[in-house]
Amino acid sequence: MDEERYIGVINNIQKMSMNDGPGYRTVVFFKGCYLNCEWCHNPEGKRRYPEVIPYVSNCIGCRKCLDVCPTGALSLIEEKKPHIDLGLCSTCLQCVKICKDDALICWGKIVTVEEVMAEVEEDRVFYKNSGGGMTISGGEPMAQPEFAYALMKTARNREIHTALDTCGHAPWEDFERVLEFTDIVLFDIKVIDPQIHHDYSGVGNELIHDNVKRISNMNIDMRIRVPIIPGRNDSEEELLKIAKFIEELGPSVKGVDLLPYHPYAGAKYKAFGFDYPFPAGEGIQDDPLRPIVEMFLDHVEEVTVGG
Repeated sequence: MDEERYIGVINNIQKMSMNDGPGYRTVVFFKGCYLNCEWCHNPEGKRRYPEVIPYVSNCIGCRKCLDVCPTGALSLIEEKKPHIDLGLCSTCLQCVKICKDDALICWGKIVTVEEVMAEVEEDRVFYKNSGGGMTISGGEPMAQPEFAYALMKTARNREIHTALDTCGHAPWEDFERVLEFTDIVLFDIKVIDPQIHHDYSGVGNELIHDNVKRISNMNIDMRIRVPIIPGRNDSEEELLKIAKFIEELGPSVKGVDLLPYHPYAGAKYKAFGFDYPFPAGEGIQDDPLRPIVEMFLDHVEEVTVGG
């Protein structure tokens, strides 16, 4: 079918996940996102195209990458660590090929729907026994709406359960097409106040809230995912607002997944040579989450920690 020839850009495909929808899941991580959350755990997923990202801790300063770069995009700064001028980089991958120390890695690959489905199909037996299937995540899958539509339609046609993991910030007409082939939606709600949402993610949340309300009026199961971020949305007042907002969405919401902040992303940012604007201290432990869980249970029937 025509959809199987659609192409998209993904970071990777994760097998046997149990945190991205019901049962065992194969998760397809799309590249690109409309948001720029300061606590994002996957900075390599923000841009929509393949890109070379340095692992500065692996660099030995041999300069071979500089010699093969045809555009002069590479330089060594700060104790001979690689820096890439993304405005000059053509993603020719010559630097990646010559680096034997994995100091330069290409994140993102161009794939067809059929190539992705070939990997998804490998785990069909696990889906059948666990109630699992395929989840598209990111980044943000709705940043590539045509590829998301084609992939979900193909999976549905092959009788594979489908889940859409989304931040919610995309045109409704794009959502409508993808939702036709979606069995469950995993929808992020981060902050209720639009200005605070803008401050922390780069966009307001008016479109996000409008979309989640529209989805709640459709006959599609939905789980709301709430990241708990210290100093951002972890106050009792803000979490209560979120809980009440979710309650108003009605019976289509089958549960809430609280996702406590952890500091692991800080090491990733450092490895890439990026500044990490969020404190990389200890993550949130389970014990302090108990009263938060109890508060949410006053407004929804099911709450999990960690998805």
